[in-house]
Amino acid sequence: MTRDIETYKKLQRRSLILGLSKTFFTLIVLSKLYYLQILNKSKYGKLSDINRIKIKILYPERGRIFDLYGDPIAENRIDFQLNLFREKRNLIDQYIKKLKKIIRFDDLDLLELKKNLKSDNVSDFIILKKNLSWKELEIFELLSNKFPFLFITKEKVRNYTDELVFSHVLGYVGYQKNSDNKKLVNLKVGISGIEKVYNDKLIGSHGWEKIETNSSGRNMKKLQENLSLPGKNIQTNLISEVQNFSFKQLHGMSGSVVLMDCETGGVNCLVSTPSFNNNNFSNGVSTKEWKRLLNDKSNPLLNRSVAGLYSPGSTFKLMTAMYALNNGFNRETKFSCPGFVELGSHKFHCWKKGGHGLLNMFEGIKQSCDCYFYNLAKEIEIDSLAKLARNFSLGIKTGIDLPNESIGIMPNRAWKRSNKGEKWHLGETFNTVIGQGFTLSTPLQITTMTARIASGTEISPILMRTKNGSIKHMNYDEKNLEFIRQTMFSVVNEIGGTAYSSRLSGNLFMAGKTGTSQVRRITKMERESESGVLENKELPYELRDHSIFTCFAPFDKPKFALTVLIEHMGSGSKVAAPIAKKILELALKKYY
Repeated sequence: MTRDIETYKKLQRRSLILGLSKTFFTLIVLSKLYYLQILNKSKYGKLSDINRIKIKILYPERGRIFDLYGDPIAENRIDFQLNLFREKRNLIDQYIKKLKKIIRFDDLDLLELKKNLKSDNVSDFIILKKNLSWKELEIFELLSNKFPFLFITKEKVRNYTDELVFSHVLGYVGYQKNSDNKKLVNLKVGISGIEKVYNDKLIGSHGWEKIETNSSGRNMKKLQENLSLPGKNIQTNLISEVQNFSFKQLHGMSGSVVLMDCETGGVNCLVSTPSFNNNNFSNGVSTKEWKRLLNDKSNPLLNRSVAGLYSPGSTFKLMTAMYALNNGFNRETKFSCPGFVELGSHKFHCWKKGGHGLLNMFEGIKQSCDCYFYNLAKEIEIDSLAKLARNFSLGIKTGIDLPNESIGIMPNRAWKRSNKGEKWHLGETFNTVIGQGFTLSTPLQITTMTARIASGTEISPILMRTKNGSIKHMNYDEKNLEFIRQTMFSVVNEIGGTAYSSRLSGNLFMAGKTGTSQVRRITKMERESESGVLENKELPYELRDHSIFTCFAPFDKPKFALTVLIEHMGSGSKVAAPIAKKILELALKKYY
């Protein structure tokens, strides 16, 4: 009996100790839970959310760009990208080492990754690789279980179908340097061309989404989202078919084609060759490719249509004639062309060695006689000529909606004094009146000059499709403008005209003016040598003349103004004019 009592007391003591121990540990657990869930609810709740909830920036889809007839010329494509949680950045080196066996990582990929890691991007996602190919995508999906916290996302990125044809006019997109918004490190903006000028319309606005993930880093569901807003679509005056056709006509040559609507100013075609692949720039051009383009002697990055500077050659004679008529000169006055005109001890030569004989202004333009205009130069005041030329867009920006337009040079006394520190000489007027000397123009300026002659209005070029506004008439006598148009008609459609072989077939007529832009000075020794002046084909490529032709059509109701300029290809009548004929015939047949 006594033994049972002792055993019972012992069990009571042990139960008490065990109960007190349980109570103690329960109190500790409850205290810890109170500490974690009540006192530090905010802190640990945030940490939990950080592990569970991820924020992803939703970049906007860029607005599309269309041609005049609604055909897309800049769209967006789906880009598959490989992403990693930012908090797992310590896995990057390890993962890339393994991924290189199935996915190609070039220097540009690694450079962009390095920039992303340094950025203050609010997104919880780091892009390891963009532009995954279908093959890379398929292989990764098969092996994705070996790469926790890695996953594929789909983004919309800029894509140009005709990647060479529209490069200079459309431009390209890229990452903005020195951007104020460091949090949107992967947002692409317009860097050049239409993409840059109309970036605010095209870019849209970004959004975000909260995603719940599990412990393995897999996305489970969307918790909340604020959708991005796509950019606005824009319509241009460009005509895709004409642009593509013109680009093909310049294959293998350096040059420019500009086609402009004489009624609205809409630029229907703006080609510059050689070109570059703007998709390469939008996706990220490598340092090697960038250096190759910069060192390329043909300068493919230059938009020759708006930034290339050339002597306008004989196309400028239209301005000289317009000046003479505007100042009361009798267009029936004849000058003799023996092949040269003397000024002091210097001879100014005509392009035709034997000369053109006796001719008036009409024949002077039709046959593009240099000596006729040298004689006019004796009566010309250079400052007044420069003022008139600027009214027709030469030596002044046209205001086209593209960046980096060149102003050109329309020299006068003040320009010579400012840039050369010398006074103006009559011999320089001789060079200017035939579009040589200091005078430099862009193909776009020459086209605008032609459109203003054809329409008699102060028409200006524009790429964006807009509602037609009122266009002022030029403050020049219509009879004088009509005379200039008639001389341009004779250049193309009358025997003896310098572009007669390039007249249009069918019932429509074009009027135009040829030009040959010299890039070298022909010396007296060369002229007096037995072989005479070397032909273009005998000269090194870079010393050959540029070929120019500017025109408008139809003659009786001008719709299109066109300029074709080909570098170092010689006579405007032999090279540029035949190309212009083909382009105009297409434009008139399908779009007039």
